[in-house]
Amino acid sequence: MLLKNKGSVQSTVIITVSIATLLVLAVIITSYVKTQINLRAQNKRITQEIAEEGMQMALRKISENPAWTEGFSNVKCNIGFYNIRIDKANDSTFKAVATGFIGNVKTTLICTYKLEQDNGTVKPKPLSWEYL
Repeated sequence: MLLKNKGSVQSTVIITVSIATLLVLAVIITSYVKTQINLRAQNKRITQEIAEEGMQMALRKISENPAWTEGFSNVKCNIGFYNIRIDKANDSTFKAVATGFIGNVKTTLICTYKLEQDNGTVKPKPLSWEYL
């Protein structure tokens, strides 16, 4: 009787092992995807902090020299870097654009500001902040 059912027992074992393998693979893949999503979210948060640090540096530089428009390129910060660009929006309004990078993740922060007299010195007065 056991010999007659040998083929069905083998089939059942193969199907059971296949299903178990698929379940293990599904758990591994799900775990990997969750880890990658969490890592990307963490990197996105850090690139935002890097862009903010770059923007603060740019606004300090503008406070020291209101005519400064050179910007910065590839400035190392934390585990990434930032770039700063200064664009003239109109006669009295400027845009400082800070972009923070980690690998292929980036965050861009735009600060629109105008230059104003403050106790005899010209200082940047932020008008708006925008994240892209």
